[in-house]
Amino acid sequence: MLRIGTTFTCNSINPFASTGTTCAMIFRYNYPFLAQYTGSGAVEGDLATKWTASADKLTWTFDLRPGAKWSDGKPLTAADVAFTINTIVKYRKGPTASEASSVKNVKAASAASPEQVVITYEKPTANVLGRLAKVPVLPAHVWEKYATGDGMQLKQAPNPAPLVTGGPFRLGKYSKDQIALMEPNPNWYGDKPKLGGFGLQFFTSPDAMVNALKTGQIDYAAPLPITAAKPVEQAGFTVSRQPGFRFHDLIINQSPHQKAHPELRNAKVREAFEHAVDRKRIIEVAYLGYGTPGSSIVPPASGDWYNPSVKPVDFDLTRAAALLDEAGYRPGPDGIRVADGKPMSYEVIIPDVEGGEGERALQIVSEDLKKIGVQLKPRPADNATAFDQLTGPDKKYEQFTLSQWGWIAQRDPDFLLNGMTCEQWGSWNDSGYCDKAYDELYDQQASAVDDKERKELVWRMQQMVYDARPYIVTHYDDVVEGHAKKWTGFGDSPLGILDSQSRYGLMSATAAS
Repeated sequence: MLRIGTTFTCNSINPFASTGTTCAMIFRYNYPFLAQYTGSGAVEGDLATKWTASADKLTWTFDLRPGAKWSDGKPLTAADVAFTINTIVKYRKGPTASEASSVKNVKAASAASPEQVVITYEKPTANVLGRLAKVPVLPAHVWEKYATGDGMQLKQAPNPAPLVTGGPFRLGKYSKDQIALMEPNPNWYGDKPKLGGFGLQFFTSPDAMVNALKTGQIDYAAPLPITAAKPVEQAGFTVSRQPGFRFHDLIINQSPHQKAHPELRNAKVREAFEHAVDRKRIIEVAYLGYGTPGSSIVPPASGDWYNPSVKPVDFDLTRAAALLDEAGYRPGPDGIRVADGKPMSYEVIIPDVEGGEGERALQIVSEDLKKIGVQLKPRPADNATAFDQLTGPDKKYEQFTLSQWGWIAQRDPDFLLNGMTCEQWGSWNDSGYCDKAYDELYDQQASAVDDKERKELVWRMQQMVYDARPYIVTHYDDVVEGHAKKWTGFGDSPLGILDSQSRYGLMSATAAS
């Protein structure tokens, strides 16, 4: 039993109610998927053994593994695949919105036979296999009772452990914010994993996680706090480091419903804020050099999808102050600028997943913004509470002003690009950003089957988001993890061991001889 410690919690084991990469990683090992990513980033079959597309790219036919079963012994067939996809399509503007981009342009799915599913599209769609590789196939005999009426039961279903699963493992026990224990699924259709099981222990304190690694209570720490990287290595553990998909950002509320501080929708204010962000100092002081300066919402680890022409402005407090002067916001007697009769003083929601490094980064930003007459006040919260505070009770983003958080991107840029659309308000959208022109570009890239054409659109979208500045991307993280040397065989991934798109991280892991 491999014991993994992480500060990335999982708020729910219901795929329609969960947020965060750790929940998605749990689903990856518990549920079947038509396809998955390999360690090198290519797409390969999982439940599907082969597939064909019609000449017009509107009909995709998938042949499935024969004789597959769920962990409870019931047949795992094309009917389960069709049910899952059709359910997401039916309720994509409501309870299944978080999965909507995965079924973009899907008209319907049907079971041609128990071992063949046919998916029809309204128009040609980019990265069909990559999109479907994100859809966990759910057991229809468990979930169909919730797919009625307005579908809200889908999001409210507890989906308690032990789960009925079709992946290599079965979630046998789950306690929110505490543990998730995976045991082998005897009915798994693929190659048997070398592990006899694995568990996730959720920590609210990175220091406590590091101490648990050092004292043998856990075998693997992910991510490892960068302040602990060298001490952990010196203590005899293996520490890995590689460029990753995670970035951190200062979120500036763009919702028109946010009335308390309308100056945040002034482009000069947002540009001034970026000029006051010292990316170099954040990386060197808060993250001890384990990162690179950020700009675009698509990280460099994404390869050709990353637009290198999206470059951050220089750190320049003089220019930042001048922009605020131009906007007409002058300092008050206490040095804090005044906008529309109110001091430019803002609470910054910071979830606990940001850790000590994030707190130090926010302190650096706060010190520099104070020099130009802007006051920031940290407002710590757990992850679930933080997201609720961002969206607000009516999902209109009425209340919050600023937040410091981050994203873990995926191999294909569609996931993050989709999170900026108006349709994702109240779901993946965390800034209140909504631009119909951006949404049109999103739909165009989603239907661009030519990679060159699609890349041009993706690059334009990155520039559009950067210019609008709902996010000020401060930096891209390195993936830093540590584990006991008695374990070996872990696969490399820019998402680390908590990879939500591939099982390569753990399927070959084993105790060292």
